[in-house]
Amino acid sequence: MKDKIKSLNKYITPIFYILLIVFIFFYIQKLNWSILETIKIAWIPLLIATILTIFFRYWGAIVWMEILKTLGAKDIKKNRLELFNVYSKAWLGRYIPGTAPWILGKIYFASKLGVSKNKLAVSSLLEGILQILVTFTSAILILLIDPKVVEFLKSDYIILISIILIFSILTLYPKNFNRIIKIIYKIIKKKEFKNEHKVTNKSVYYGAFLFLIGTIINGISFFFVAKSLYPQLGYENMLFILSASNLASAISMVAIFAPSGVGVREGIQIAMLSAVMPIQIATVIAIFTRIWSISIDFIFYGINALLTKLNKVVK
Repeated sequence: MKDKIKSLNKYITPIFYILLIVFIFFYIQKLNWSILETIKIAWIPLLIATILTIFFRYWGAIVWMEILKTLGAKDIKKNRLELFNVYSKAWLGRYIPGTAPWILGKIYFASKLGVSKNKLAVSSLLEGILQILVTFTSAILILLIDPKVVEFLKSDYIILISIILIFSILTLYPKNFNRIIKIIYKIIKKKEFKNEHKVTNKSVYYGAFLFLIGTIINGISFFFVAKSLYPQLGYENMLFILSASNLASAISMVAIFAPSGVGVREGIQIAMLSAVMPIQIATVIAIFTRIWSISIDFIFYGINALLTKLNKVVK
């Protein structure tokens, strides 16, 4: 049995890359690249956005590692550089339909470095729920400040937001979260879930705080992307744009049928941005942001793959 598992394991990595190449090819084919020919870019705001977005990618990896540490995972500090590479590789897995490649990619590649599969599975589930909860919550808090967001949420989106928010809060309560994990583990593994793998209050609250910082960084970067294409956009709209970014990100994460939330994210961005700019410009910004984001994802992966190889050469 073990020999069969080992023989299957050697195919997982090439299958992951093959699927990634295939789906990214079809994904890129659907994008409207001609939009790049019609726009004028203010390069300083775009440079700021690029730096912030690359930092946000690294911040996500740091949050993932910090959550693993609060769960008691070992060898995190020792394998930090390799884990950045694992995260950036799995991040590209979001372009494969469904959330499984993104989650399973982290579990499979990180477990090869000696990190506990149980810790990785729990951290991935906790990370996903925290991302959705924090991004929704931060957007809703901005509701109380910015009347433009209140106006936007008079649409049917408020129903979806309310349902997901309530479900996330109830699920994220440590006792409820551990109950759900215990049931899932018993169904899949046919074993009892050990107490040593349970989520603690520190895992939840510390993780939520770190994700909150991440959503602010990501929202500000989206503001600067918008400003690079629409220089008239004033800084008084930064909170509104941050809210638009958070709502679009959270809802696209829930839309697991769409690779990397494609279409869903853009639709919400266009709808919200049109409150502060002409809808034609909002559409250009949403499409350009997607194309630009793909390039950032590959830069992020390329940097970490190169650093990992250089580290092996040095050793």
